[in-house]
Amino acid sequence: MALGKYAVDYEQRIDYERLRRERLQRAKEQIQRDGLGALLTFDEANIRYLTSYYVTTPLRVLEAQAVFVPRNGEPHLIGGATPTEAERRMPWMASRVHASFGLHRLTASGPDDPVLVRWVDGVAGLMSDYGVLGEPLGLDGTTSQYLFAQAFKKKSIEVVHGKPTMDHARMIKTRDEIELMRITCANSEKAFAAIVDAIRPGVRECDLVGIGIKALYEEGDDHTEDLVCCSGYNTNPYGWSFTDKPIRPGDLVYVDVDGASYQGYKSCVYRTFCCGKATQEQKDLYEECRAMLYGGMSRIRAGATDHEVLEMWPQSPSYWGYETWDEVGPYVLGHGLGLSLHDRPFFLPAHKAVGVPPDLPGGDGVGGGDVRGQEGRQGRRPLGGEHPGHQGWLRTALAVAGRGADGMLAAVPLEAAAATRTRFMAGRGVAVEASVRA
Repeated sequence: MALGKYAVDYEQRIDYERLRRERLQRAKEQIQRDGLGALLTFDEANIRYLTSYYVTTPLRVLEAQAVFVPRNGEPHLIGGATPTEAERRMPWMASRVHASFGLHRLTASGPDDPVLVRWVDGVAGLMSDYGVLGEPLGLDGTTSQYLFAQAFKKKSIEVVHGKPTMDHARMIKTRDEIELMRITCANSEKAFAAIVDAIRPGVRECDLVGIGIKALYEEGDDHTEDLVCCSGYNTNPYGWSFTDKPIRPGDLVYVDVDGASYQGYKSCVYRTFCCGKATQEQKDLYEECRAMLYGGMSRIRAGATDHEVLEMWPQSPSYWGYETWDEVGPYVLGHGLGLSLHDRPFFLPAHKAVGVPPDLPGGDGVGGGDVRGQEGRQGRRPLGGEHPGHQGWLRTALAVAGRGADGMLAAVPLEAAAATRTRFMAGRGVAVEASVRA
């Protein structure tokens, strides 16, 4: 993040009109490529991507809001609280915010449920208005998908799985999305700084989580998941949570600022600290983790496949002390970030092991402008080879897909990067993280 994060009159920072325009353009282009007449999504991240409407946490599980977007028109927001107020606050949605058709998730047990039928009739009406009534409808983000498919079929409307359409539309980030992710990273840095200042014997994991969340909201985050904080014994196996365990002298303290959301864009940044002076064994394990991290990053360039990245990691689950990749799976993976915590692409040894072919650009491969990272858990023997040097044991280098002739930029500090990540965790609980930006 080179500049400040708030709008000012003396510098060009985030251009929100351009952000909305380019996101919608990408989505409509993907809708056309996938042969859809329109798309209906209840997914809160996709609702924001298409309209910039923020679905608050309590309403997400209710599926109270949705967006309808035709291939040849502008998006419509259904269930946008009080429509007149939503349009006043979001003038770019003028005349396209509708009152909710009801809470189908609470009522529907079959395709003839009256609330579900109201949704189907309303969407069919919009499809007719845009002349796409006889074309496939992509449906995304609802637990009632099976019932919707049956109900739309009664209207002679073919329903297809819409999630891949939005996944691929969102995979390549626009310039303004990347800047928002840089800001998300910067907010995470403040949370880590506050946590580091508080680490001392007797402070509990839950105390550190509270300190980190407070720092995030002070910086304007609109939402965050509970931070992961594991110390000492709790670092291995990794628990994706925190407890009331007090920190003790010599403990490694592993923290993940995961799902911290700034204007919708998520962070997932891991760091490991030591309460006191780290032992040589801990330092060696840390370096082992970091070497593997940079090995994976060295393969991040335009045109690469997920398998090329996976080749840089140990090829047997026994390295992690397990017999099958299914057991290792939660610890050795990679994923993108964006408006969700797990955007495409994904890097999964378990998938490769069962015969999933390598993914290419446009699938899950590396394309120009992708924002991505890798994560894994490792550390029982040296990886070997060299990794790029860098300053400071808590700073990481970054790889870039699709910028420049060779698809790679020089390493830059984390605070200047967009938020994707690579996590590696050593067998005794050491973790390092790096981000990859576009």
